[in-house]
Amino acid sequence: MAGSLSLTQAIYDGELDLAYAKSSASLCRALAEDPAESPRLTSRWNRVAVVTDGSGVPGAGDVGPHPALPYLEKKAAVFRKLAGIEAFPLAIDARSSEDMVRVVSALSPSIGAVNIEGVAEPRSLDVKNRLAAETDLPVFQDGSDGIPVVCLAALLNSLKLAGKDIRTVRIVLSGTEADGMPVAEFLSAAGAGDIIVCDRSGAIHRRRPGPTNWVKERLARNTNPRQVKGSPAKALSGADVFISLSGPPVLTRELLASMARNAILFYLTDCTPDLFSRPETDSGTPVIATTCPVLPNQLTACLVFPGLLRGALDARARTVNLEMKMAAALALAAMVPESRLDHELVIPRVLTPGLVPSMAKAVAEAAASSGVAQGLPSGLTAP
Repeated sequence: MAGSLSLTQAIYDGELDLAYAKSSASLCRALAEDPAESPRLTSRWNRVAVVTDGSGVPGAGDVGPHPALPYLEKKAAVFRKLAGIEAFPLAIDARSSEDMVRVVSALSPSIGAVNIEGVAEPRSLDVKNRLAAETDLPVFQDGSDGIPVVCLAALLNSLKLAGKDIRTVRIVLSGTEADGMPVAEFLSAAGAGDIIVCDRSGAIHRRRPGPTNWVKERLARNTNPRQVKGSPAKALSGADVFISLSGPPVLTRELLASMARNAILFYLTDCTPDLFSRPETDSGTPVIATTCPVLPNQLTACLVFPGLLRGALDARARTVNLEMKMAAALALAAMVPESRLDHELVIPRVLTPGLVPSMAKAVAEAAASSGVAQGLPSGLTAP
């Protein structure tokens, strides 16, 4: 890093004229001749843009870009604290997906990754997919990337406690189709074969009448192999796993009684501790995980984005692919050894020592082995 050191030394020596007139210019020329030198000569590959239009800020709703800044700044602070990543908030006054994609794409020479946050569905998924297609940057979004990783990690450990196999359990997802699709597809990629997604109209299946869209049609093709029809309550009969992704949380003795023994209940909705006192049941002890930070088993994307994007940046990945997310989920699950698994410990806490570096290493190696890495940090080798 001779060029960078000479620039830094010139600044320390007080020779600012030299630093700007000569050293920085020489770095620019070197980079113009060989763009591959960017990781060595700039800090781009430690920089994430946290992007929003303010249309769907968690806990605040559609507040617009300016009021969304505190949320972005909080997330940027988490990146810096947990992963040493230089993250900056980017609130965009955008009226369409096209506007957002245009702005972020124009900024791509300055950043190594993008985190889309606080953008309402379905625009969020549209922006993510278009940015991933139009730039060579890893693009991460909590709902479609972080939450599926958290769900799989917690589910794998919960299934060990219940003595069940992901390939044979019956899983019910309740929420909007936009929330359910990323989780359903990720669990399916991990081996789950019997998944039913329910929205306000009940179970999604291939011949369901009424309004539809491309997300519902995709879910109808790829989930609900038994073609269960009717309400979420009907879908839950005999189910092993219930994942609630939106709407008010409901936890009743009757709900558990209709499910299989040793049920697994994940609630990714806003909740308060008093809603989740563990109910007595004749069907074994349920595993309960929620978004509530004062309860055991907190399900939060904060467990994922620092480590996953640290690994993506370290590998200088061109995208966030399935292999990287799967590696993140397995690394997250492994942070709770089997000897410590308990109904109140199926997922680690955000501040668990070693979580971010362990996940980053697994993600970087998955990026390399799947062919999307442009380099690995020293000490890492692709498996």
